[in-house]
Amino acid sequence: MGLGNILLLTQVVAYLVSFIVSFFIFIPIATNVKEFNGHCLLYADGTFDNKTKELKHISWGRDSACGFNIFMGVIVMLLSLFYMVWESVYLFKNIDGSWLDCFVTALVSLLVCLMLFGSSLTLSVGFNEWCGLISNEGINCELGDFVTFIEEKDINTSNFYLEMMMAQFCTWICWICWVVLSVVAVIKVYRYHQQESFTISMNRERDRLLQRAGHRQPVVM
Repeated sequence: MGLGNILLLTQVVAYLVSFIVSFFIFIPIATNVKEFNGHCLLYADGTFDNKTKELKHISWGRDSACGFNIFMGVIVMLLSLFYMVWESVYLFKNIDGSWLDCFVTALVSLLVCLMLFGSSLTLSVGFNEWCGLISNEGINCELGDFVTFIEEKDINTSNFYLEMMMAQFCTWICWICWVVLSVVAVIKVYRYHQQESFTISMNRERDRLLQRAGHRQPVVM
């Protein structure tokens, strides 16, 4: 198996893993928001009543903190599915994409990688602050699912730890997948660059696109 096929196979496997894992990002977080009556527990603050051992005067985290992670989970799921099918076709035909395909894929991979890193940090730091809040009053965060510390009838805290830990673990796994995808995409672009310069590749792809659009005469730069 040549280097090109190995890179393609690596991409297909990484996209498959990313596709599967992405469901365990947005589904648990969306479920948690629903169970918390639309509130986001990330970066939440409040005070405990020493008599009742209940969390009072809760200042919930911004909806955007949870919303961004849900958004990233859905986007990663869609992109992973699209590119998994796209690269699988190339792998099945034993060919590689054009320089433009590889270049766009590299840009998309790097962008998603950066956004996933921000999403993962947001989730990890935000949930750590929440665990710190309830742990200060003697409640073990890992056992928080079994302790009722919020008496609001519309809020269900029975699954928050499992949901958030699952999402946190999977978002970092997803980020690792896209780091691998970014590296592979950059390697493929570099291989094209070794064959011909960046300017020549750009001109050739531009002329090809213009011809597809009906322009038969190449534009001279």
